[in-house]
Amino acid sequence: MIMRANLLPSVFCLLFACFALGFAARPAWAGAPADQISAPTQTSAPEGSNIQVENWAKPGTGWLYVLDPKPEAGGSGGRVWLVDPETAKVMGSIRTGDNADFALSPDGSRLYVASITNGDSSELAAIDTAQGVILQRSTIEDREVGNVLPPFSTMAVSGDGLALRILRDTPESADRDSFLLATFDTQTGNFLRRSVHLGNCGPGRFISYPTANQFDFLCPRTNRVRLISVDADSRELQNFDIVLPWERRVGAAVAIEAPGAQDVAIVRGDGAVFNMSLATQEFAETSASPVLPNRVPPAAWPSSPDRSRLYLGYNGEYDRSYDNRFYLDYGRPPNLRPNNALADEFRVLDTRTWRKIGTIKTKMAFWSAVTGNDGKILYAMAPQKHSILVIDTAKMRQIRILKVGGAPALALVAP
Repeated sequence: MIMRANLLPSVFCLLFACFALGFAARPAWAGAPADQISAPTQTSAPEGSNIQVENWAKPGTGWLYVLDPKPEAGGSGGRVWLVDPETAKVMGSIRTGDNADFALSPDGSRLYVASITNGDSSELAAIDTAQGVILQRSTIEDREVGNVLPPFSTMAVSGDGLALRILRDTPESADRDSFLLATFDTQTGNFLRRSVHLGNCGPGRFISYPTANQFDFLCPRTNRVRLISVDADSRELQNFDIVLPWERRVGAAVAIEAPGAQDVAIVRGDGAVFNMSLATQEFAETSASPVLPNRVPPAAWPSSPDRSRLYLGYNGEYDRSYDNRFYLDYGRPPNLRPNNALADEFRVLDTRTWRKIGTIKTKMAFWSAVTGNDGKILYAMAPQKHSILVIDTAKMRQIRILKVGGAPALALVAP
C-alpha cells in the first residue's frame, strides 16, 4: 500500500533531505547553559495550587513514577506515586488536582506534573526528583484533558532535555477545535510565546522527540502524522502532515521509530503494521497482518530499550458493532477511550521482521504498560484492580502483582 503527499518535487526533496541528514542544519536551541542558570529554590504554593509533595525518597534506578487519577473512590484529585518495584513499597507521594499528567526529563532529574486548578487552567510544577521539592510553578491554559483514564501522556520532554511540550485544545468555535503545542523552556523556566499549530489533531501524542527542534506527532482525529521542525523560539520551520492510507475507523494504536530511525512503524487498530518511510513518504505493508476481531486500543504500548521488540496489548472482547466505530469516534468527547476498553494479553512483535515471537497471558486485564530500563521486566497497569502486573519478558509470563493506589493508569521509569 503506497501513498505520496501532493507536494512540488523541489519542495519535497528539500524537506526530506533534512530527514536523511538527521536535521543537521537545524539551529541550536537557544537556552542558557546550565552553569549560567541560577539554582532554583523551593516555591510556596499559591492560592488554588493543588500539587504538593507529601513524602519522598530519592528514586533509585528502575523505580516507577505511577500516575493515579483516582486514588480514592469517589474522591477528587489524583496522585503520583513513587514505587520501588523490587520491594513493592511506595516511597513517595505527590498529591495533584484532577486530570493530572506528567513527564520526566531524560536524565531523571526533573519530574513535570500538571493538573487542573480551576476551569480551563492548569498548574505545572517542576519537581527536583532527588530532593522531592517543587522548584517552580507555572500556569497553562486549555491543556488537553479528558474525564477518563489517560491512555498516554500528552506532554513530553525532548530527548536533549531542553524543552517540555504540552498539548492544548483551544476551540475556535463551538464545533471546531484548534490544537496547539505549548513549549516550556526547561533552561529558563519560561513558556515560549509561540506555539506549534496542529489543526484539528485531536488528543494526539508524540512519536519521536529527539531534540527541542524536531518531533513527529500522531493526530487521531485527522488520521495524519505531522513532521515538525522549529527554531529556538518555536517558530515553525516545517509543519508537514502525511495522511495515513487507510480509513480513520481502522485507527492507529501506536507509532514508533523503527530501528535505524529511517522509518516510522504504525500499528493500526486492527493489529496490522505499516512502515512509513521518512525519506519517501511511502507506506509498506509488513508481515504483521490484521488480527480480527481483536483490537489494539490506543495506549502507551512500549518497545524494548533497543526497540527490537514491541509489546502490544490486545483486547478480544470488543462488541463488534461498537468496535466498528471505536477509532472513528476516538478523540471526540465523550467518545474517548472508555475506561473498560482494557487489553487482556500482550503480543510480542520482532520489529525487524514484524513477526509475532510470543504471547503473554496475564491474570487480569490491563490499561497501559512500560518496560524497565534493561528490558527484562514489563510493567502493565491494571487500574480496575488497583494493581501493576510485573512480567518477565524472557519467560514471557507474569511473575508478580504490585498493589498500588486506587487506579494506576500510566507509569514512567527512573533512569
